[in-house]
Amino acid sequence: MFLAFLISPLYAGNLEPPERPPILATAIGNGAGSDILALVCEMHGIDYENKLQLKPEDFTERLDSDNAPGTLFIAPGALVEGDLYTVCGVEEIDVGQEISRIENLISIAKKRGVPVVAIHIEGGFTSPDNDPRQSFDLLMPKADYIILVSREGPSEYFSALSEETGVQLIVVDKAERIVDALDQLFLVGGS
Repeated sequence: MFLAFLISPLYAGNLEPPERPPILATAIGNGAGSDILALVCEMHGIDYENKLQLKPEDFTERLDSDNAPGTLFIAPGALVEGDLYTVCGVEEIDVGQEISRIENLISIAKKRGVPVVAIHIEGGFTSPDNDPRQSFDLLMPKADYIILVSREGPSEYFSALSEETGVQLIVVDKAERIVDALDQLFLVGGS
């Protein structure tokens, strides 16, 4: 069984735990990590909302509410022009608009002091039409933390990114252990 919590040694002393939940999550393109996170949070009673197409103005409104989110989770996925097949149907996606949406969400979060957590679940089939690397480059260097679900541990990409940028990396071996990553992230037991 592989279970590791990897924190960049260069920045471990600067690690500040993010606010506790509620968690607000969204996805880039067809990113499935926010849906998996929703299931884990529901199973463990963690205050969570998944808005697949969260708009910057809706995020700002939520931040001004009484139950403001303490953390923004974003799941990377493939960015492909055209139809996006989601859990609830089909949506039209414009890559330029999707990139702008994510950049604006990250900018708002940074200005308002809300930590940005990227959550990526490795595995599945990758093809030129289903390659998440563009969303990795958009999200990962700007995230404050990355939760990576990978049976093999962090790839060279994630290890180098963590060392070069100081992005905090938490790695678990399977989706069921995302709750362990959340415990580590929020430094609480059973949030």
